[in-house]
Amino acid sequence: MEAPRLGNLYLEDPFLQGYLRAHLPAQVFAKVNIDLERFGARVRDEIAFLGRQCELNPPRLLHFDAWGQRVDQVTTCPAWKRLKDICAEESLVAEGYTRRYSSWSRIHQAAKLYLFAFSSACFASPLAMTDGAAKVIESLGIPKPLEEAYAHLTSSDPKTFWISGQWMTELKGGSDVGGGTETVARELPDGSYSLHGFKWFTSAADSDMTLTLARIVGPDGQIQQGSRGLSLFYLKIYEDGKLNGIKIQRLKEKLGTRAVPTAELWLDGARAHLVGATEKSISSIQHIERSTETRLGKD
Repeated sequence: MEAPRLGNLYLEDPFLQGYLRAHLPAQVFAKVNIDLERFGARVRDEIAFLGRQCELNPPRLLHFDAWGQRVDQVTTCPAWKRLKDICAEESLVAEGYTRRYSSWSRIHQAAKLYLFAFSSACFASPLAMTDGAAKVIESLGIPKPLEEAYAHLTSSDPKTFWISGQWMTELKGGSDVGGGTETVARELPDGSYSLHGFKWFTSAADSDMTLTLARIVGPDGQIQQGSRGLSLFYLKIYEDGKLNGIKIQRLKEKLGTRAVPTAELWLDGARAHLVGATEKSISSIQHIERSTETRLGKD
């Protein structure tokens, strides 16, 4: 018996069409409707196949190369890489920031993500974290040290588009980042910071950058505990072609989201940059969490 065939999810969803027609201005809906019908066909004809390939070929971790050198290389299948390119081509993050339909662009973006999520082997998870990171940077006024990251996160060019991680969860505290974050940050002479600690559940381990939490070690060697002691940092995963002070301990074996590379990471001198004032770190993290939860529910 032939397996069920996926149709155009947009054309087969009268509720979504009706919602958009009711909430978007007529001239905006006319353009969005055409784009979503086209995108629904792409989900059916291309994205769904890539998603199945990702589920059949989960990520792998290579600790050592042929010469015994530790490389900690996360390998994903070609279909996963192609999905990343499609995210850029379809402006699945950029749509919310170019704002070609003013504030209505977010509704257009959300509708595309809704159609994409079901068939993308949960690529929507790293995509939501990417959107959240871009929102944090934008909310801070796009400070100069983060201009490059923001441009990459909101790019529609597959050659320059970046994915961002969200490295918060640690072994002791789980989701209680205020009480459980033990990673420390030591300021370096150039004003950047060296991070040291263990991140227990880091989705999108193949990302290009991440935002993460740590506690700054003061000049007197003291560390402030609790939520008020947390600071938010930006770090690039690779510097000069090598992992930036990061050791990947293992990939998680999960019942769901198997195609998403999720890892346990040891930060051993990872070079990072402080993002905004310390007292604003929790509110910044909440930007990411709200973005992630709104788009796909908790991972």
